[in-house]
Amino acid sequence: MIENIVAYIYSITGLIFFIAWQMNYSLTKYFFKEKNFNKTLYLELFFLLIIVFSYYFTSSIFFILLFMIHGANIFTIVFFKDQILDSSEIFDSQVMEITTVSYYIIVGFLLIFLA
Repeated sequence: MIENIVAYIYSITGLIFFIAWQMNYSLTKYFFKEKNFNKTLYLELFFLLIIVFSYYFTSSIFFILLFMIHGANIFTIVFFKDQILDSSEIFDSQVMEITTVSYYIIVGFLLIFLA
């Protein structure tokens, strides 16, 4: 039950990123601008809290993996913010958009089938 709710949250987030990308607006670039970096941190904290809450009720090993991924993202955002902002030419490519959309949608499907 909890896995399905978390899967829907991930899938809907991926769908929102995908729709914005198809409308020629990059949410990934938006979140990696210097003035919006706090929003990126809040988004990662939101997903981390969902994962911790879900692990408490289901104890699935998949949630430990997701916890590690989001924890590493938060660590990177907090401690390597300047390096991320300096490498803005990487974020101009479509690969970053595809990666972001794919991550959220694939995690949503994996939660449905594996957790």
